[in-house]
Amino acid sequence: MKKITALTLPLVACLLFTSPTFASGNQSGVAREIAKMAKIEFQKAYGNLPIKVNDKMSLTNISSKGAAIVYDYRYRDKSTKYTQNDVDVYSQLMFDKRMCDDDTFVSFFTDNDLEFVYRYTFNDKKTLSSSFYIEDACED
Repeated sequence: MKKITALTLPLVACLLFTSPTFASGNQSGVAREIAKMAKIEFQKAYGNLPIKVNDKMSLTNISSKGAAIVYDYRYRDKSTKYTQNDVDVYSQLMFDKRMCDDDTFVSFFTDNDLEFVYRYTFNDKKTLSSSFYIEDACED
């Protein structure tokens, strides 16, 4: 899955530089454009959503909410087995640190104050979310 994110997000961010929404500086509009383009790129590479990540998890949707890009995952287990800290740690592991090496990509997200949200829906229909900004994920 890290390979999926690493290949898709930088491409999507580059495409946005020519977008009228990007030029207007509207954060929710930029997040919406990124989510839309990321979803298209994921589907081109891996077929229609949901995309199987492993035996326990699938990526079911990519959307936006305000200035956040939301990755919706379906996790085949009960939520009671996991704490918020577990979800936070796992989300950080899902984020591909190689994206931190691309200064243009990182500055695009920091300049637009865009947030990543990884939302997990469990078999018992409960959800846990982890949100972070790229500068926090790229700290060493």
